Amino acid sequence: MRLPFLIASILAGILSLNASSLAAPPRVLLEGFELEQIAKEPEIVTPVGMTFDDQGRMFVIESHTHQRPDDYEGPKGDRILMFADKDGDGSFEKPTVFAEGFQQAMNTMATGEWLYVVTRREVTRIRDTDLDGKADETKNVLTLETEAQYPHNGLSGIALFGLDEALLIGLGENFGGDYTLVGSDGSRDSGEGGVGVIYECLPDGSELGRLAAGFWNPFSICVINDLPRQIPFIFTVDNDPDASPPCRLINVVPEGDYGHRWEYGRAGLHPLQAWDGELPGTLPMMCGTGEAPTAIIPHRGYLWVTSWGDHRIERYRIQQKGMSFTATQEIVIQGDADFRPTGMAVGPDGHLYFADWVSRSYPVHGKGRIWRLKLPSVKEGEEETFGDFLAPELEVTSDDPFTRHLAHYSSNYLPAEPNDQDNSLAVVFSEYTLAEERLGFLAQYRWGYPEAKPLALLKRALGDASPDVRLYAVRWIADEKITELRDEVAKLLEGELPTERYYLAVLAAVDWLDGNGGPHDKAVADRVLVSELKNTNRPPAIHALALRLLSPNHEYLNPNTLAKLLDSPHAEVRTEAVRTLAQQEAGYRFVKLSEIASDTNSDSKLRCEAIVGLSGSAKRHEELLQKLAADSDRNVASEAARTLRLAGLTAKPASGTDAKPPADDLTAWSELLDASPGDADSGRRLFFSKVGPQCAACHQHGGRGARVGPDLTRLSTSTSREKILASILQPSQEIAPRYVPWVLSTDDGKTHLGLKMPQGGDGGAWNYSDANGKIFRLRNEEIEMREPSEISIMPAGLEKTLSVQDFRDLLEFLAPAPKPSN
Repeated sequence: MRLPFLIASILAGILSLNASSLAAPPRVLLEGFELEQIAKEPEIVTPVGMTFDDQGRMFVIESHTHQRPDDYEGPKGDRILMFADKDGDGSFEKPTVFAEGFQQAMNTMATGEWLYVVTRREVTRIRDTDLDGKADETKNVLTLETEAQYPHNGLSGIALFGLDEALLIGLGENFGGDYTLVGSDGSRDSGEGGVGVIYECLPDGSELGRLAAGFWNPFSICVINDLPRQIPFIFTVDNDPDASPPCRLINVVPEGDYGHRWEYGRAGLHPLQAWDGELPGTLPMMCGTGEAPTAIIPHRGYLWVTSWGDHRIERYRIQQKGMSFTATQEIVIQGDADFRPTGMAVGPDGHLYFADWVSRSYPVHGKGRIWRLKLPSVKEGEEETFGDFLAPELEVTSDDPFTRHLAHYSSNYLPAEPNDQDNSLAVVFSEYTLAEERLGFLAQYRWGYPEAKPLALLKRALGDASPDVRLYAVRWIADEKITELRDEVAKLLEGELPTERYYLAVLAAVDWLDGNGGPHDKAVADRVLVSELKNTNRPPAIHALALRLLSPNHEYLNPNTLAKLLDSPHAEVRTEAVRTLAQQEAGYRFVKLSEIASDTNSDSKLRCEAIVGLSGSAKRHEELLQKLAADSDRNVASEAARTLRLAGLTAKPASGTDAKPPADDLTAWSELLDASPGDADSGRRLFFSKVGPQCAACHQHGGRGARVGPDLTRLSTSTSREKILASILQPSQEIAPRYVPWVLSTDDGKTHLGLKMPQGGDGGAWNYSDANGKIFRLRNEEIEMREPSEISIMPAGLEKTLSVQDFRDLLEFLAPAPKPSN
């Protein structure tokens, strides 16, 4: 009776041991590339970092301590395995153990006779002095002193800068824990608050100092030394964004601030967080990468990245932009949920080698693979290079944030031994006529004197004429918890509030300074906005702004509260209340919206906004909309008629009455749309309508809408009107890497197209958004095939459903036409 049970148990064990060999092999998506597996368990298990030395030997970290289960039977410490081709036949022999006994090893790098090993808490370098194939000498380079224990948010990335003149080391957010990093000569640097840092020191670990900060976890670092003019460029991949994808591909510059602080909350949604240069003084990413990138290396004119979370190998063609770069992503290899690439290195044969963790399980599990990606040969004269780099003039007023930053970096704003005690520093600050120079002054002081609290300088900066300078001071005060200036920060709410981000940042700073210093939750913005709405001392304009930014389905916005807001004596509050009601999901909203739309004594704009809300149930309210389409108010009649038309409740215009050019004829479209003016107010209502293009199902504007696609609030400040038009007409022509959707084939025979949604961790299932902004969830195990789509999640053919005037109105809202000069 026990035999079947024993057989089943044995079979289960066999299947478990061979799970990686039974998994579908990853697919190569580019022609001319060839993928082969060169090692697997039990020869190699849970591999992480890897490197080649100048003898062509491959060294791989084999992890046995990463969240080690109690019943794990592997070695007690991590090992460095050495793969060598001793007989020269082009294949590695069975690996040998070069070194062992490490705890939470993350990365490794070979240079000269030394092999550097980075663990969570230290950097060491080891070597084999007696040439017996085993390391016999160890020297400490850096030591991280901290109470934090999590395996992969401590020390990780490593690279050499210049001609082996400096060592670069990445330190993650460390869960916000206090730490001190100590160099081999006793030099040290301390930190708190969860600010990821890239450090520099000499190769032996002496002369430690900060290079750049504001990362989540710079898990891998690389340097390009062979660009023209011998200008070395540093790149890193930020390993995790939690609930605010994408992960970042970053060009690292000296004293660069990349905006992240863990203590503001893991979700990355706090107004004082910057993920893409959204706050003054912070620098943007080059582009987004796949989830959980663990390696970045330069090779043959590309930056190559392993994405553990999206099961793929990516490469990026970089293009110069000012003093930095942008990048275009290509996916070279795509695997399934059991393909988890980690470390990567270029072999002596010019091919790429990378490690594969295999399972989504963070704890070590006894599986692993090593792959070789053979690259196609390159004909003479057709070598792939990174191209030329032409250094522009360093101007503090440049539109390029890197040019501005490096102009600040190369300037000496500060007097010798600046002293804030007698107000002289604030006086020097005020003598700079350009706001950009005053901002650079603040940034340079903060970097150079991180322990200082220059109260007089910061107070002067809070009163600056430039919103950017004020906001930089606000962030500095909040980051360092300078509570002495709390009331000065709060006074900013009584003055100019130039942008939604500025308003939320000031609110969040006051909230943070009043708090207990612990990490904040994801709802910090909503919480402080509710406080604003309850504050009777705030002027109507502030109440309207707070209402616009508050999540429309927040529990505070119940029928009683909204009724009071709809009855406000102030027009701006009433308008935002109707817009909020229109965005809510509760069924009761339609009764009130119908009342407002039908009230001929009500303001015309309010009635039109109510019709936008009724578009969410146009068929049910068809009779009312037909009546409103005949209203004596021209705007009301037009909005109701458009809603009926876009909902398919009225006949389309006769063929030829609204003739349009082909979608790819941008010149003809520009001429057609510019022939008559658009109405931005009408375009705004079309943007938020539940019929027609349904832009707000994916995009935000002015604080309202969804967060699936990019925020379009200030689209016209960074993108030309022509390019915006092209993106609407041909949405798949150019898709930013962070918004590439997936084609997902599931085990029930269905195919889905979805954009991966923000989500912390990897719980075995993921949320995706379809083209209509609807969220669906799939488990990794039910996905048989996944590959990036060349088709945008934004639907094509919008010009076929919109009238020419609709299009004019929408474009005028997103990108106002330039005013004719007098």
